[in-house]
Amino acid sequence: MSNRQYNPEIHHRRSIRLKGHDYAGGGLYFVTLCAHREFIEQAKGNPFGVGATGATPVSPVLELIEERMRITAEKCPYMHWEEAVIMPDHFHALIRLEGGHAPLGDVIGGFKAAVSRHLRRRTGDTRVAPPPATRIWHRNYYEMIVRNTETEKKIHQYIRMNPWRCVTDFGGGLRGMGNPSLWNLPKLGICCSRNAPKPAGIPPATAYLGGFHSPMEKAIFSKLLEHKRPIIHCPTWGLGGTLSPEVLHALENNHMLILEMKNRDGDFAAARQRNEFVMQTADQLWLPHTTPGGMLDCLVRDLDVKNKIMKKEPHADER
Repeated sequence: MSNRQYNPEIHHRRSIRLKGHDYAGGGLYFVTLCAHREFIEQAKGNPFGVGATGATPVSPVLELIEERMRITAEKCPYMHWEEAVIMPDHFHALIRLEGGHAPLGDVIGGFKAAVSRHLRRRTGDTRVAPPPATRIWHRNYYEMIVRNTETEKKIHQYIRMNPWRCVTDFGGGLRGMGNPSLWNLPKLGICCSRNAPKPAGIPPATAYLGGFHSPMEKAIFSKLLEHKRPIIHCPTWGLGGTLSPEVLHALENNHMLILEMKNRDGDFAAARQRNEFVMQTADQLWLPHTTPGGMLDCLVRDLDVKNKIMKKEPHADER
């Protein structure tokens, strides 16, 4: 997948400032700030307290960073956060500066210092600087000067897509890529035999779970993507396959979680294991069509999940 491959123009940033460049002369910069190793260890690898989406404020650190971003923009009206994302242990931002004001280093230095200072106040750690206080940020920061619109476009996409690249370990060997918060939602499992007739509609649900492998399942999957519904997808190919533009859009907008199945052979045994996982994991099941004596019919009987199956067919207005 081209937009996930290493791009030296984007990913290789030098921490040493470019000699001779006027950092107060205005421009566009791709900046990365990293949390210090000791701070990461104290927070068990996630000092900013965010999930893979980088979207849910679940820690004081995350909320403080967002607050200081807003205050920095107010105090420095000549700088603009073009794009930014807060990850578990680092922070990406695309910053535009107007010329004739403070250089980039002063803006970043003030932002880092304000986050550290206010965090220590909130946590009761009044020590101004290490040692012995634990350092929050690396002393330096990484920066790249953005010189053309094509590079700017790539970096915008890189920052937006950065959150869902994080792989979440759900335990028991189950890994997922995308929005991990979907895993905690009530899940409607979808399984449908091949050669199924078109259903009257798709029932409403908080999140939809399925392998979406059979022809009718694929049609349902496309409809869910079209309507931007939350989807937990467990495909045959795991986390390394090529993603369609529609799936990429769902990931970017936090509507998708892709789970990696242990068996990714793509044969009958793998399909049975995937459908078994869906039936056992889902809170409720929607089976638009099951062929008598077929795989799904046997799984329903063997797994004793009849109590999960929806009794009511969706109405036409739920399509």
